[in-house]
Amino acid sequence: MGRNKFSESEIKAIAKLLRRKNSGTRFQQKMIRHNLRVNYEFNISDFNVQGKAFGEEDLYAAIERGAIVILDDATIADMKAKRAKLISQDRHL
Repeated sequence: MGRNKFSESEIKAIAKLLRRKNSGTRFQQKMIRHNLRVNYEFNISDFNVQGKAFGEEDLYAAIERGAIVILDDATIADMKAKRAKLISQDRHL
């Protein structure tokens, strides 16, 4: 499971990637999904109906229904720092 809290700038970048994904080749779609997971911790499967394509409209619908929350950049940065610290601690155990 990925994140469900993003900044406005992240949402804009995710929306752009989703637009590119839906118009790309199969290989491009795979690379974009990978980019979404790795760079944004955004997993399409957390928000879509299985078997149905997920696009920009679906992203905004998920925001509208509260499945995705938009927070300010500072809060997101703090969340990422805390998560990185926890991951680092887990690796040292």
